[in-house]
Amino acid sequence: MKKLLVMGGALVFACNTWASAPVEGTWYLQDKENTQAKLDKAVEESAKKINFFIRALARPVLEKEAKICETWGLSSNDTHFIWQCGDNEASELVLSANKSKTLSDDGREILGTLKRTEEATVVVLESDRGKRTNEWIMVNDNELEYTATLESSKLPKPLSWTLTYTRTP
Repeated sequence: MKKLLVMGGALVFACNTWASAPVEGTWYLQDKENTQAKLDKAVEESAKKINFFIRALARPVLEKEAKICETWGLSSNDTHFIWQCGDNEASELVLSANKSKTLSDDGREILGTLKRTEEATVVVLESDRGKRTNEWIMVNDNELEYTATLESSKLPKPLSWTLTYTRTP
């Protein structure tokens, strides 16, 4: 995985050729005051139908997966789409592959797929634990909606949340 550096609001990395898409750039979270409440509600909605005894174990795992990204760095070059949540390590998918294989931090194999249109970029990551869909949709030139959906056979219903971002802080 490549590292992206966010410096002065611009994405900087070693690549000379860019294949621009509207979602590319640095995006800043809006409505920060209500964001945690949105995520807490989404986690509670998903966890409330889980068996009572398992719920206490499941809730912290769901909360860990439902993290808030203060900024998104989105870019692509001739071969990869790259996304970065805040200061976390950047992730990437090969543009030309139907499915890209990578390993998670704990050694699990993850298959990733990428779909891009003029208004949206969708990344689907699948492993033995389930599926995560990250969707970045352009609302207008300065507004982006990010929707994350987690699906698993262990969840009675998918965990999903949507946050709004803008190009300027």
